[in-house]
Amino acid sequence: MKRIFALTAIVVIAVLTMTGSAFSADKVLFSFEKDAEGWEIPDWAYEQADNYVGEEIMVTKDVAKEGESSLKLLTNFPGGRWYGAIVEVMEYFDWTPFSEISCDIYLPEDAPRGLKAKLVLTVGEGWKWTEMSRSIKLEQGKWITISANLKPGSEDWKRTKPTDEFRADVRKIAIRIESNKAAYKGPVYIDNIVLSE
Repeated sequence: MKRIFALTAIVVIAVLTMTGSAFSADKVLFSFEKDAEGWEIPDWAYEQADNYVGEEIMVTKDVAKEGESSLKLLTNFPGGRWYGAIVEVMEYFDWTPFSEISCDIYLPEDAPRGLKAKLVLTVGEGWKWTEMSRSIKLEQGKWITISANLKPGSEDWKRTKPTDEFRADVRKIAIRIESNKAAYKGPVYIDNIVLSE
């Protein structure tokens, strides 16, 4: 009897200390392990080259937060004023069960200080552009997680309060890298776009 109890206790402890995704309430939307999964620099950003300075995207094994690959965005920030580099994917999403979206962004060690990032969503039949209310500072040589609350009443979105309808009809996800003054020509890496309950 003691043996059965001890074996049961070991199994219970092992299950409770598992660090895998067996109990995770996260849903990985994009991990970039094989390809860009529909992500692109939008045509309108190329047409606004006086403000948007993303040059090219590709999947790379240079660096990754999880797995072996990430999305590499080549940028050319001239400095002196605000510029942005944006990547997006257009797809219909119903995020009703989820309360948060996040992504990981890596800035190489030789990048300057002053680069920031934010998430931007396009939602509803009117294709409403909805960006985070604040930009998150990126750090050289580190993965930084950008996250935003999707729950009704969240203040993470500029001039928008999410509702259940907002979460049920997301049409685009975008990630924008921004610089107010810093000049930088080089890559920014994106990985793990994840929804959490």
